[in-house]
Amino acid sequence: MQWLLGLAEEYRNRLGDGHFYKELALSSKPEHIRGWIRQLYYQSRDFTSALSLRYAMCRDQDFQGCFALHAMEEVDHCEQLIDWMHKHGFLESDESPTSVPATLETIAVSAYCFRSVLRESSAHQVIALNLISEGVSYDFFSKVNPKLEALGPKVGRYWQVHKEIDQKHLAMGLDLIPQCAPDSPLGKTYARIAWEMATLYGRMLDSWGGILKHHNVEPSILPDESIQGSSISRELAVR
Repeated sequence: MQWLLGLAEEYRNRLGDGHFYKELALSSKPEHIRGWIRQLYYQSRDFTSALSLRYAMCRDQDFQGCFALHAMEEVDHCEQLIDWMHKHGFLESDESPTSVPATLETIAVSAYCFRSVLRESSAHQVIALNLISEGVSYDFFSKVNPKLEALGPKVGRYWQVHKEIDQKHLAMGLDLIPQCAPDSPLGKTYARIAWEMATLYGRMLDSWGGILKHHNVEPSILPDESIQGSSISRELAVR
């Protein structure tokens, strides 16, 4: 569905204009990136766990191969990041990676991914964990990797592999979910899922930059009136 790919790209472009990337551009020494490096551990740990759980719980044969491949290609990413953090002094030899707590916004992203796996349809999981999550990840590493090189820490396999495979992962499964028009009831549901996931990633990235103001992504294809009138929708609108 080209319209859904385009919608996701629109949301990602808005996140790319957020405070995190503005602060990233101003970073001039490794110490400036230490805070979000420590947060990245949580995102990497929980996302790879969600992918493994998704495959383990999948009973839909149409999606099992797709989910298995995605989980397999991500399974050791968190360990790669921990090794890199030790090597470049972002984590002491005897220090736990959880010694710095996760921001609530980082926890919220993980919670949404796990909720998608535990409670939602395969289509929901593809939009949340592939289309949006992997798209945001591709943009993240495309911008972060050159900055790391400029600051001195050598970009290792963890960083390189994301730049190489995330663009492939974002489209995985889109051909397997029910196809629909953007203005159909199902299309509006798809748009709502993409908006929710993108909004949470925007908040997460802002929390990594120490920004108090939330960076929301407004849906260009609005969910139905019951969603628009909900307390959650009203709360998001005033932030």
